[in-house]
Amino acid sequence: MLVGVREDEAREWIVASLRTALPGVEIRSAADDAAAGEALRAGQVDVLLSEFPGNDDAGARSGHGEGDYGGAFVIVLADPGAGGQLVGLSGRPADDFLLKPVRIEELVMRVQAGLHRAADPVRLAERAAELERLVARQSEFLSLVSHEIRTPLSAIQSSANILLRYSRQRPESVERFARVIHQEGQRLTRLINNLLDLAKIESGEVEWRFEPTPLGGILDRVRESFAAALGERSLRLSVDVQPAPLALIVDRDKLTQVLLNLVSNAVKHSPAGGEVSVRCSERQGGLVRIEVEDQGDGVPPGDVERIFERFQQLESGDERTGTGLGLAISRQIVEHHGGRIWAEAQQAKGALFVVELPGGPRPEATDGPV
Repeated sequence: MLVGVREDEAREWIVASLRTALPGVEIRSAADDAAAGEALRAGQVDVLLSEFPGNDDAGARSGHGEGDYGGAFVIVLADPGAGGQLVGLSGRPADDFLLKPVRIEELVMRVQAGLHRAADPVRLAERAAELERLVARQSEFLSLVSHEIRTPLSAIQSSANILLRYSRQRPESVERFARVIHQEGQRLTRLINNLLDLAKIESGEVEWRFEPTPLGGILDRVRESFAAALGERSLRLSVDVQPAPLALIVDRDKLTQVLLNLVSNAVKHSPAGGEVSVRCSERQGGLVRIEVEDQGDGVPPGDVERIFERFQQLESGDERTGTGLGLAISRQIVEHHGGRIWAEAQQAKGALFVVELPGGPRPEATDGPV
């Protein structure tokens, strides 16, 4: 705030008193109207405490107008009976006034009220800016969702039309286009399920169940889930847990979802006959580190953060087989556990994804919705 008082002794007493009573507030002083105007023009004044009358010619000479206050709350110090002077610089009506002699207790209360009032427009502006960002993000999200849903729907509709028109003349095409309908239907189902998962997590409507969970049990479930896919492409899945058994206090299903997604990506991007490695170990500070590594093309350095955004994914061959939401959901889950997840751009061939989770009980860990 700015204290504009001509008399040096009075100004110094007010500034010292306010600094003692309001230690978190920056207090500056001005000996005349010109100095006060300079500070106001800089736009760094929340509250102006002034005894300069509005009919002071200096105000006009300094070029102030009503808009020069930049939202400052104006408190005028006035002599008893000087009602005509209860204005700020250049004739702007005062927001509040105090009659001399000033009681410091009352002055502090008036300044506190002024600081609160001056902060309201700032808070409103920040809230308005935040709402604008949310609206823009929602519009972008809806546009992306529409695009992602349109692609499998178009494939399903096109394949169904071909079957309806040519299935009798070309019976050999029935199996081919039925397979397209089935695959795109599965993809659409995954997309909708992922959208629902992401929406629930971000809105705090997910049920979390934290309990002591052996990592080995989760990894056995992951291995079983990919047994067929691994066999079809002659891939090997190696799992190393050190020390064994290694347990965490986590939501079993949610962490399983993260590892299923990471291993699924590794399998998708691995060459036939390659190996997918999952390594779990304890680190200093009570952290548990989980690494999922493949032998594919790796993650370009410029994409290590982008791939965690919604609908962003690395292409696999000529087909876009995923939904682009798995890593975004995984990051939400890991961060809710108090951990972090990231990708490392490999110098050699392959991609490495790392999850670090706290090994002890979560602070304020509670079951139920959050």
